[in-house]
Amino acid sequence: MEKIPILLIFLGHMWVDASQGILPIALVKLKDVFALTYLQVGIATSVLNFTSSMIQPFAGYIADRYRLGWFIPYGIIWTAICMGLLGWAPSYPALLILVGFAGLGTAAFHPRAMMTVSLLSGARKGLGTAIFSTGGNLGFALGPIVGSYLVLGLGLRATAGLIVPGVLIALTILLYRKNILGGEVSYPASSGSRDKKDLLIPWLPLILVCFIVTLRSWVYMSFITYLPLFLKGQGVELKKASLLLTVFLAGGAAAGLYGGHLSDRVGRKAVIIVSMLFYPIFTSLMIVSREPWLWVLTAASGASLLASFSVTIVLAQELMPRNLGLASGLILGLGFGTGGLGVAASGWIADQMGLYHMLWILALVPVTASLLAAFIKMPPRIAAR
Repeated sequence: MEKIPILLIFLGHMWVDASQGILPIALVKLKDVFALTYLQVGIATSVLNFTSSMIQPFAGYIADRYRLGWFIPYGIIWTAICMGLLGWAPSYPALLILVGFAGLGTAAFHPRAMMTVSLLSGARKGLGTAIFSTGGNLGFALGPIVGSYLVLGLGLRATAGLIVPGVLIALTILLYRKNILGGEVSYPASSGSRDKKDLLIPWLPLILVCFIVTLRSWVYMSFITYLPLFLKGQGVELKKASLLLTVFLAGGAAAGLYGGHLSDRVGRKAVIIVSMLFYPIFTSLMIVSREPWLWVLTAASGASLLASFSVTIVLAQELMPRNLGLASGLILGLGFGTGGLGVAASGWIADQMGLYHMLWILALVPVTASLLAAFIKMPPRIAAR
């Protein structure tokens, strides 16, 4: 495992997702500035997720075939600049354009960065993937804190503060260069028809994994978008609500790192099934709880939802060993994109029924994901590991 390049990519991933992670806090202010409905708030989040995610499979496909290491540093810079200009948006359409363009930067970054980490991890791909995923989860956890400091402390236009750290991280990667901006995948030669058969993509398990990620993403993106608004409606001040969101994401980041390690011991399916079944329990208790239990249950909810985050990425890469970039793009992109579209649907439900009932509905969705995981039948080459 080449630690320095992985650390630099970890930091880049953290800042890309931290830049995106300020959106829920910024939207609280922008909702008042532009007099937005919950549906319009959800649309803004959906636009970011759509552009950042739906393009990722294509970017991953390209990354499998060409040296596009520059996607990594320039993806960081592009995302930081677009999100940094968010507070300067003169209108709601301009806001949608900025978040849409920000998504293009993250779409370029993620598949190539994930593929590079896989190559740099040697035999410890599970750990390397978990480290990369934790960088993103920590970024989303830092997003509300950064957003609270910039937007609530200094004003909406202080979102420009995102740009400098993004530029510094990207410049460091450009100067380091070694094993980050280049690198190709080396595949072992096939030694028979059986080896060639093993390399065929098992589509049914892969489709089930994508469905699981889609459902998890719908719950995840809806939760981080509407939790501050829900807590504010419950009488919790916005700064404390942003900290609770950070607690949720930090719990998820810690569990995601351990979940990847645990899946090497007990199996990928077991981690997905059990963690998804715990989420409705913790979230239901969180919705009806008050301090101090609110903090504990919020962290537990994030941990149970995101414990399988790196597990699904590794699982997809194992199912597509000759298409690491495409596998990363499918899970980080297509799954998140289609799930992110559900945020607008969640906004419509909230407009019709209220945020309280909408959160109750979302609390039960991971049960379906758990059932889907139980039906995944792994190919012999993976099940034997």
